[in-house]
Amino acid sequence: MTRRDQSRTALVDSAATLFRRQGYAATGVNQILEVAEVKPGSLYHHFPGGKQELAAAVVESAGAAIARQLRHALRSNLPVADVTDGWIDGLAAALAADERDGCPIAPAATESVHSSPAVRAASARAFQDWCAALAERLRADGRSAEDAESIATAVVSQIEGALLLSRVAGDVVALTAAKAAIRRMVS
Repeated sequence: MTRRDQSRTALVDSAATLFRRQGYAATGVNQILEVAEVKPGSLYHHFPGGKQELAAAVVESAGAAIARQLRHALRSNLPVADVTDGWIDGLAAALAADERDGCPIAPAATESVHSSPAVRAASARAFQDWCAALAERLRADGRSAEDAESIATAVVSQIEGALLLSRVAGDVVALTAAKAAIRRMVS
C-alpha cells in the first residue's frame, strides 16, 4: 500500500472509530487528523469536501464491510436466526469492551440527516444493503418477496433500535431482547 493510500485508510479508519464512539458533530477535523496521524493536506487531498465527504466515505466503507460479513454468514447453512444472533452477539461484545461502541453508521446518519445529503444517501444505501442481504436469504428460504423485504427491514430496525437502547442504558438487555424477537420474526 502506498503512503498516499495509507493516509486515506488512516483517515477513514480513525474517523469511523471517532464517529461511532462520540458522534459526527462531536468529532472535529483536528481530532481526526491527530488520531490518524496525518497532515491536513492529506485530508483535503483525499476528501476535498472535508468532513462531510470523509463521513460519507466512512459510512460507505463501514456499511460495505458489514454487508460483506452478513452475506458471508448468510451463505452458510446456519439458520437466519443464528446469523442474526451472531451479529447481535458481536455488537454486545463490542459494547462490553467499550460502552461508547455502537453502529458505525447510525451516529453520522442521524446527526447529518439534514446537513449532509451525501452522508444521508450513503447511510440509506448501507442500511438498504443490509436489508437486501437478509431479504435475499429469506427469499431463498421460501419467503415471498414482500414478506422477505418486510422482515429484513424489521430485523435491521430491531437491531439498530436495540443497539441504541443498550448504549443509552449501558447494558445489553435490549440486544438480548432483540435476539428473541428476531428469532420469532424469522422462524
